[in-house]
Amino acid sequence: MKISDMLMDEETLFREEGVFTPTYLPDQYNHRDSQLKSITMALKPGLRGMNPLNTLIYGPPGTGKTTAVKYVFKELAESTTKLIPIYINCEDNNTPFGIFARIHEAVYGFSPPDTGKPLESVKESVFRKLAKDKKSVVIALDEIDQLFVRKNVDKILIDLLKSHSTYGYDKIGVFGILIDDRFMADLDIKARSVFNPERIHFQPYSKEEIKEILSVRVKYGLYDGVLSSQLLDLIVEKTFSQGDLRVGLDLIRRSAYLAEKEASRKIKKEHIEKAFGEMPKNINLKNTIDSLDKQEKQLLCFIASTMETGSGRIFEKYSRQNDVGIKKYNEIIDKLEQYKIIDTQYKTGERGRSRDILLRHDKEEIKKLVGDL
Repeated sequence: MKISDMLMDEETLFREEGVFTPTYLPDQYNHRDSQLKSITMALKPGLRGMNPLNTLIYGPPGTGKTTAVKYVFKELAESTTKLIPIYINCEDNNTPFGIFARIHEAVYGFSPPDTGKPLESVKESVFRKLAKDKKSVVIALDEIDQLFVRKNVDKILIDLLKSHSTYGYDKIGVFGILIDDRFMADLDIKARSVFNPERIHFQPYSKEEIKEILSVRVKYGLYDGVLSSQLLDLIVEKTFSQGDLRVGLDLIRRSAYLAEKEASRKIKKEHIEKAFGEMPKNINLKNTIDSLDKQEKQLLCFIASTMETGSGRIFEKYSRQNDVGIKKYNEIIDKLEQYKIIDTQYKTGERGRSRDILLRHDKEEIKKLVGDL
């Protein structure tokens, strides 16, 4: 068969493939009633013309934090214009200008120019319009830990939450979404006092909850009879062992691909085992490494490939091959430590206080997950 014929072949096991992607937003969101209620209550003051409550939403990967916020924001946008919900992923937008550009886009319907328009002008434009329209706004900063790593979280939070002192606008709330709430200890005193969030914890799903969620996804995502209840139980077991719902979603999708490749109308056990065997054993590590930029991955791969452990020696060798200064090098090392990929241990060396860099995961696994750069 020609490649073009294969690409155009409409035979598929998927009723709706998008159901198995992390960005899919279900019509009904189950097993997070208390969290959804807490998020909703944090928004209610905004519907009365006040500022929504600042809120920290935290918990392990794959526990529904982002989906919950997007779910409530969608309902909010469809039911009122008094409160504007704005979702921003800080992996993609992690500078003050990047954050305010997305807010500008939500408020005006278009982005400010990337160059030539100073940040202060963008902020003034945003806050003046919100004040004029008498609307409240809630801004969800997903992966807010990216702002901690880049050391601009204090400025961004203060710019947002102290807008009343400069622009006369105070109807704003911030939702921070992250995995580990211990990052909050790194906020400076001023930022901590203006943020002072409510906390909403997302605990891992139970095995029964995973089964129910995946069952619904299978119902809407695959044709009837493609995945048996017994094999769904197998996928549930593997998902629960990883503690991440996204493992189950990806495993179903990969297994269906393998079945299609063999022209099978059903997913078989061997498809699931093969798909799971090809998936990274540490899905959280994979997701963390995937979130790094190219330069960060390069340094991580270099650390995994060298016999050196001293930070100074690693920098000397790495900088000979790559255009990186000591400041940028230390920023990346700090980020890798905050992301729990490495540990650093300070010691007294010949040239004063220095530190060793120790990987928290297998070197070969790290290099495999980094892949080709």
